[in-house]
Amino acid sequence: MTVQAANPPIAPLVPATTPAATESGDLGAPLYVAWQITNECNLACLHCIEESGPGKAFKDELDEAQIFSILGQFMDHEVPYLSFSGGEPMVHPLFFKMVEFVCARDGQLKIETNGHYLTPENCDRLKTLGVKAVQVSLDGATKATFNRMRVRGDFDKATEGVRNLRAAGVPIEVNYSPTYFNVHEIGTAIDLAYELGAYSFYTGRTMYTGNAVKAWHKLALTEEQYLQFFETLHRKTEEYRGRMRVHFHEMGLLDELRYRLHHPAALLIVLPNGLVKLINALPFICGDLRKESLMDIWGNFQRAWQDPRVAQFIDDLSRDPGKTSSLHQWVYV
Repeated sequence: MTVQAANPPIAPLVPATTPAATESGDLGAPLYVAWQITNECNLACLHCIEESGPGKAFKDELDEAQIFSILGQFMDHEVPYLSFSGGEPMVHPLFFKMVEFVCARDGQLKIETNGHYLTPENCDRLKTLGVKAVQVSLDGATKATFNRMRVRGDFDKATEGVRNLRAAGVPIEVNYSPTYFNVHEIGTAIDLAYELGAYSFYTGRTMYTGNAVKAWHKLALTEEQYLQFFETLHRKTEEYRGRMRVHFHEMGLLDELRYRLHHPAALLIVLPNGLVKLINALPFICGDLRKESLMDIWGNFQRAWQDPRVAQFIDDLSRDPGKTSSLHQWVYV
């Protein structure tokens, strides 16, 4: 689930500053850890940056001892904000045990999910454990568009899951990735999010990464469509001001990466096998939590952004956008 805007902020979890706004050099430890706890997923979405899906779990995903050793490090170093995503995090057999561990140590935890496992019982459990928010991806305001984007998905099941969150009293966020065939529904999608009880709505340009590279002919928007898309978002931001926050990125992937090159966010991306990426839209690995301490990796993260290979990769993207197809061919920096 991974959200498709390059690194959207988690403003609802951060009262004054957000990971996207706070530079890594400002802090002695990461402000936010985004952990893709498994690459397994019940869906096979056309735009998935992680190329997750049924049977797509990594062969070397972390075992229980490794998971809780790493979580212990995060809590010991008082990392204030974490998210669990995937893949689909709720298919992980240790999902609720991990949630309980973080929340019992006063970590502020967000879950990013496709919504298909949000039964009343699971939502009640998330509320009892104390998660700070659950973000559900609803890429369409109708069954026709949602089911086309989220292969194997069920619009009715996802929206029912959101309603179950609302009934349980769990704070709700909605994420939306625009495509050629759903962009006309953006206004209706925002209205639906509010009707379902969301307090935040996130969107931005869908990135040419992961599965989207292969399906781009089905997804790509024209600039005219994006112009109308952002006009609607500006209008809806004002319409819902004070009732629901509408957050969106107008920056494209290349501009986002150029900005991050000089202003790295205080954010670590953790893969299902414990490797740590600079950012999910680049192939660079700056550490391995199975072998290295969090603080060693944090120091390397800050240095790695100065590695000339990172700047070169971003520069190469301006000439060859297809280089995003190599995001999972990891490069150690």
